[in-house]
Amino acid sequence: MASAPYRTILSPAQWRMLELQYRQALKGAFYRRHLVASKANRLKHTDDFHHLPITTKADLVENNPDFLTIRPNLIREWVTTSGTTGQPVRIALSQKDLQRLAENEAAALRLAGLRSGDGLLIAVGMDRLFVAGLAYWLGAQMLGATCLRAGPSMVDAPCIAALPLAPSRRWFIIGVPSLLGPSLMAVNKHYPHIAGVIGIGESLYDADFNPNALSRALQRCMDVPVLSTYASTETCSTFAQGPKCRGNHLNPRMAIVEILDDHGRHLPPGTPGRVVITPLGQQAMPLLRFDTGDAAALHAGACPCGRRTPRLGPILGRSAQLLKVQGVSIFATAIIELVRGVYRGMEVVVHADLDPLGADRAVIYVICPAHRQDMLKKRFDRAARAKLKCVPVIRYGDGHTVAQIRALRQSRKATVFVDTRA
Repeated sequence: MASAPYRTILSPAQWRMLELQYRQALKGAFYRRHLVASKANRLKHTDDFHHLPITTKADLVENNPDFLTIRPNLIREWVTTSGTTGQPVRIALSQKDLQRLAENEAAALRLAGLRSGDGLLIAVGMDRLFVAGLAYWLGAQMLGATCLRAGPSMVDAPCIAALPLAPSRRWFIIGVPSLLGPSLMAVNKHYPHIAGVIGIGESLYDADFNPNALSRALQRCMDVPVLSTYASTETCSTFAQGPKCRGNHLNPRMAIVEILDDHGRHLPPGTPGRVVITPLGQQAMPLLRFDTGDAAALHAGACPCGRRTPRLGPILGRSAQLLKVQGVSIFATAIIELVRGVYRGMEVVVHADLDPLGADRAVIYVICPAHRQDMLKKRFDRAARAKLKCVPVIRYGDGHTVAQIRALRQSRKATVFVDTRA
């Protein structure tokens, strides 16, 4: 007998919030039109929720104004995604949405260990309509922490250290891990009471929750807990990690998460698939069953930290960044992780394009000293055969070469993966 399909289990409180989110979403032209057309325009039982159509990033780009459910004069912020895998998406936030964003990040930072009176060094930009820096600042303010908005490069770290700061205060750093590395040594010199590093935007652990090359590199710079966090601009919902956690915990008051296969079927805990999020409590542009484009597994049961809320495993990659190289299906993130493990501290960019026959290929460009190239190439080939089951092409170049590859696809933030297959 075939086993029953796995289903998302909603608590009574989540169901009540989902009903509110559903009614708010129907105030927008997109969902009024979309739900009626799909005949999935009721929400009486859990199965009704599971039959609601998936909302994609393409839907948000192509029908952006139709998602708005409040008057334009009630919008307090416009934010946009980075556009890593396509055109940036515009998201409107009301005053209520900003309050929700603050509560969301306060809970995430609290789980990481931040408390009132602590300090948070925000190595994330607050400009260019990015939501991340704004979110962390709002969350830290709600917790009663002191914020230092250093920006991604932290070039002003010595200057900031000269401020009259309480010497006994614990400090946390939050930023993109690959950008943090070069600055952590200097920061450690000026801030001797660092309690933890919180990485955003990049995976820090493998599928078995072991520290990956990026995480190990950060720990070599600073012997403190290196924690991860996962969020999407569209949903403004965060999955956070504490020092004893295996995975990133879902805040059940903020979102419902589903893991689906390519046919829209639910996958059981521990099985990786498409991460689909329904944020709860959104007002200006509420979403239902939003496909983030990311791939990960959801883990149930008790966590070593003692919590029982669902945990999202490390992001294995973006569905749009799945390659089939030499007959092997592999996420770009797996290639990047392997390269970083071999070419430690060296600048890397992975270029995905099509060969003359139309098949995927990946070429890795590395800035590597000439005297180490042969040795590291042999080491990379061995590791690639063992872990990837294929050997992508390695090419050595200089900063100009890497800049040329990155210029092939415009992006609002620094990237190590450039995809020109389309």
